[in-house]
Amino acid sequence: MEQNIVEIDKIDLLNKTIDMKNEGHRLVQVCAVAEPGGSVLLYSFIKDNSLATLKFFSGSDEAVESISCLYSYAFLYENEIKELFGVNIINMNLDFNGNFYETSIKRPFAMQPAESVEADG
Repeated sequence: MEQNIVEIDKIDLLNKTIDMKNEGHRLVQVCAVAEPGGSVLLYSFIKDNSLATLKFFSGSDEAVESISCLYSYAFLYENEIKELFGVNIINMNLDFNGNFYETSIKRPFAMQPAESVEADG
């Protein structure tokens, strides 16, 4: 299987996703990785025997446009990332507003300053 990771600017996510959809790609996953100051987001698409991943960084105070207008089921991934990592994903076709998961702490996978973790802990 061919794999391709393309680093993009987050402002280009919707346009790149439109391109993927128009080329016949299926959305197969959206995931996040906590980084200092925000998160790295990875949106993976497959067509035939080729996996393409769009990768970008989103600062903790920045908004990311939902792709659920193009792939309706993306709201599942996006609600998860919003709640667990604290990524501000906007304009989802179905936003659970913090009620998708029941967790003992808000944003459990978001990177927190050391003193904040100790105070929560």
